[in-house]
Amino acid sequence: MKNSEFYIGWMPKAPASFAKQVKSVLFILFPLAIIVGLVLASFQKKFSTANFEFGKSTEIKGIYINSPVPMLKVVNGKDIWGNASFISIPLVGYGKHGAETAIMQLEKEKNTSFNNKELTMKGTLLYSDGKTLLQVSKEENPVISIGKDADVLSLPKQTDLGIQKIKGEIIDPKCYFGVMKPGEGKVHRDCAIRCILGGIPPVLKVMNEKGEMNYYLVVGANGERMNEAVRDFVAEPVEIEARAVQQDDWVILYVKDKNIKRVSSISLYRSEDQIASCVGGCIK
Repeated sequence: MKNSEFYIGWMPKAPASFAKQVKSVLFILFPLAIIVGLVLASFQKKFSTANFEFGKSTEIKGIYINSPVPMLKVVNGKDIWGNASFISIPLVGYGKHGAETAIMQLEKEKNTSFNNKELTMKGTLLYSDGKTLLQVSKEENPVISIGKDADVLSLPKQTDLGIQKIKGEIIDPKCYFGVMKPGEGKVHRDCAIRCILGGIPPVLKVMNEKGEMNYYLVVGANGERMNEAVRDFVAEPVEIEARAVQQDDWVILYVKDKNIKRVSSISLYRSEDQIASCVGGCIK
């Protein structure tokens, strides 16, 4: 019988024909593995740019308003007419709590209402995609100083954008904007529900036709809290019918008759259905 080449793993060198066959297989598999890796990577979500400045306190001076959610209006340069332009920084409490209770207790201690007053506050910043929140805690004495009443007439007017039907996902902004990664989707649903029920204002996350994210504060038709009303819709694709009002760099959705309904995930990415995407593009 003609001897055939035979290879055993402990031999110091593979036979020539065996080595040639292995090289030809590797020549095919190596580029194939690279291509598969690149394709899989293209379907992965980009790493979140959200940031939570844990352990770092920042002082911010602005005009405090308590409606529709507690926030500071902070000067952010000037508009084309030379008037002061503002960004709005919603306030959240420590842990899974909103800021209302802490603010009310501080107002009681200082025997004054903060609404429409210039405040200098300190807290922990959270930010992502051009939006900023401030976490405040009563135990850390967040109110540094209380200034005079603001000239309300000199503040930018809200812009009514009319009734809109907007599709997106209801999120807990505190976790989404930096405290948790990920802070969205069903893997974070239970945590998000507890945060929203604790008083953190719900936000609708909307993707426009360019793949950019836009965010909308969600309140009732008359500005009342919607935290309890949205609990069954958190982290799910929904459509909201609401009166959209632009306030500084935020759009606030005044939900008509608590009109929220579930939709399919696929419909979130159909640009012709995203009436809000044009609005969001104008805001950015």
